[in-house]
Amino acid sequence: KERLSDERGEMASFLSTDKIEHLMWGGMGLGVTLAVVQKMFGATASKQGGRVAKVFVEIQRKSFHMIGGCIIAMSYHYGIKFGFMTPAFGMQEVAAHKGNLPLEGGGGVLSIAFVSWLLDAARLSIPAVQEWYLSSFRGLIRQKEMNKGAGVAFFIPGALAAFMSGPPNLAILGVLFLSVGDAGASIGTAAGKMRVFASERMVEGSIACWTLCAIMGWYAGLPAQMAMICSAVVTLGEVLAEIIGLDDNLVIPIMAVIGARIAMAPQFVSMFVMMAVGLGVGVLLGTVVGATTAKGQKISQQAMKQNN
Repeated sequence: KERLSDERGEMASFLSTDKIEHLMWGGMGLGVTLAVVQKMFGATASKQGGRVAKVFVEIQRKSFHMIGGCIIAMSYHYGIKFGFMTPAFGMQEVAAHKGNLPLEGGGGVLSIAFVSWLLDAARLSIPAVQEWYLSSFRGLIRQKEMNKGAGVAFFIPGALAAFMSGPPNLAILGVLFLSVGDAGASIGTAAGKMRVFASERMVEGSIACWTLCAIMGWYAGLPAQMAMICSAVVTLGEVLAEIIGLDDNLVIPIMAVIGARIAMAPQFVSMFVMMAVGLGVGVLLGTVVGATTAKGQKISQQAMKQNN
């Protein structure tokens, strides 16, 4: 209990609430600016085609991504600041919570997630709702999201996971990493040329993500080394999520909180040992399952031959 309290205090001491507010409003302003730029020049860019057109497609998507993310961050921050909501992090607040107000942070964000999930469930189940949704949000929905949950269905749970995993300022910084850093990654990928392995992500996008997150972390009050390590963890998580098919809206906020904890108390040797142990256990289980399956298939084949 004392260790948790010390960790919360140390994390809180790094981050400036005023600067977190600056980042939220700055991200909101940047999102609005990008939306205006896209409105003014998007049609011309679309006619030009090529990489420029791709960049403006991402600008359209990510401007609203940034605005929506900042709204989520602001709702949580100002809800706590003005007493309408309690932090989702820590069981003491939950245990002490009574009545309907202030709203418990975790339950409040989860209720918004349910709204998003119900909307997605409705559009995927009812053709008329799907038609309305696609016509209303044309240009914001990716092709891969046509027949699955949209990005917001993962964004809100990702934010909730961050809110429940760290003190408010750190968790909000994680949401801003997703709002702004991921936008930089997508726009940089649209403009980039160098692929990251076999994924659709480009090196330029990953550099943009790392740079933006590191700058935001440092501005908010993280020591430079901690900001760089935290941003590296976020960027690595974002790239791996892209490669293996996870939604980065779910991954990035929690990776930001975990990245800050790793940067605060680096244990890279222990982490690599755990990775090696996990890999060894996975290989062992795979070998056992494979041998068992092969033996079972052989017995089944022999039984079929005898029956024939």
